[in-house]
Amino acid sequence: MNGARWLAIYLPRLATDRLIRSGRAPDDDRALVVYAKQANAYQLTGVDARASALGLRLAMSLADARAMQPSLEAVEADPEEDNRALDNIAAWCERFTPVVVLDSPEGLFLDITGCGHLFGGEEQLRQHIVTRLRAQGFVSRAAIAPTPGAAWAFARHATQKPANLRDQLQASLTDTNEGVAAKLSPLPVEALRLDPQPAALLRRLGLKTIGQVMQAPRASFTARAGAQAMLRLDQALGRAQEALTPRRPAPMVFALRRFVEPIFSAEAVLRVAEDLCADAAEKLELRGAGVLRAELILFGVDGRDRVIGVNVSRPLRAVKPLMRLFREKLNVIAENLDAEFGFEAARLDVVRLATIDESARTLAGVEETAASAEQISSIVDVLSARLGPKRVLRAQVHDEHAPERAAGWRSALGKPKKSGPVVKPARDGVQRRPIRLFAPAQTIEVMASVPDGPPIRFRWRRVTREVVRAEGPERIAGDWLKREIMRDYYRVEDKQGRRYWLYREGHYGEGDAAPRWFVHGLFA
Repeated sequence: MNGARWLAIYLPRLATDRLIRSGRAPDDDRALVVYAKQANAYQLTGVDARASALGLRLAMSLADARAMQPSLEAVEADPEEDNRALDNIAAWCERFTPVVVLDSPEGLFLDITGCGHLFGGEEQLRQHIVTRLRAQGFVSRAAIAPTPGAAWAFARHATQKPANLRDQLQASLTDTNEGVAAKLSPLPVEALRLDPQPAALLRRLGLKTIGQVMQAPRASFTARAGAQAMLRLDQALGRAQEALTPRRPAPMVFALRRFVEPIFSAEAVLRVAEDLCADAAEKLELRGAGVLRAELILFGVDGRDRVIGVNVSRPLRAVKPLMRLFREKLNVIAENLDAEFGFEAARLDVVRLATIDESARTLAGVEETAASAEQISSIVDVLSARLGPKRVLRAQVHDEHAPERAAGWRSALGKPKKSGPVVKPARDGVQRRPIRLFAPAQTIEVMASVPDGPPIRFRWRRVTREVVRAEGPERIAGDWLKREIMRDYYRVEDKQGRRYWLYREGHYGEGDAAPRWFVHGLFA
């Protein structure tokens, strides 16, 4: 055992509870069942408490159920809606831990390692979840154990009375394989999460409990029929690792606060955010890293989550700069928080982080009149938090031959992509590229002295312009994969001293169509 704590939630009546919550259950005392077609017959896949009290059970045929209770209300199963309801419950459970795993069709796993003290202990956390789910209309059972397999087994197959069950679940928190094994021994073999066929085979062999599987000769038993059983047993006892995929990727660093009373005001949210930033900063300090994106998640009493995210252009772990960003963001979205019922918990997730290079800090001797890299990053962060990350941009150079694709814009918060080699200015001081580029290039009519020569006159925007100077051609090849035509560029100047960047697409005599001319940019 590695000190992990897993809480398994079992929702045995999820399908019928969902229908009752949606108002589709009968108003009278009639039983409610859910059915689906299985093995060429309609069988019950869900029963409510009234149906169970009348003797109806899962896997019973719908015809037999109607024969026993002709007045029952039968609704066809909707797995997609059940999965959506389970996912909504999983989202609600993220206020207790960021690591929530879906165990379809009617279960969840919560990694509560290190979270129990926030709720007065792990047992208090388990009771709190069960109570809150019951208040929302969902019958549930929950158990805690060092492994997901053991927690799953206790939640679904422990049959003791509530007081003894609580003692059993608390005892299962022991870190020894022997302690967990002793609690698993009396449970049926189905508690190992076996498929129906392996479980049926074990029962035909006379193995009905997990304890009997533990005592079976491992080598011969595994070779004969128990490969899955032994794997599940090892996973439940912590001898074998089990890979579980969380509903959402777990944050690299997070800090959680739960409130005794709900909070409502923006000032209270900011105070909590400051405490969470301080907690996260301590964890980031140990990693030698800083925040690139952080999300403040406010868990409402109404079950809805509000997420306030901030982005940083350079790794940051100081509390004051982070709080400045959260304050700016909160000022923008304060009206949309809708904290009518208050927030019962808050969590700060460091979604993206990066190593902080301590040697890259600006020296103290930099002139105050020049903005340092840290000052520029701070301005970018504040503007992005206020205006949005897509409205604060930086120029980006691309290694492309086509001029219209050689440069562009990117978010100032994003990590710059590697660009091609830097082109130094020409020694003669002549500008080779225009300061304004048209996208797309604009069509013009050109007259040249010779077919493939420079233009002597061109018509653009209904105005004819006389060329007095021309330089070129500068040939730029197109992307041959895209079958782009080669271009010949000219820098020309008209009688008024205006300078243009023109190009001819194609050559005379290469095809039936005549080459076309375009103006692509203007010089200063």
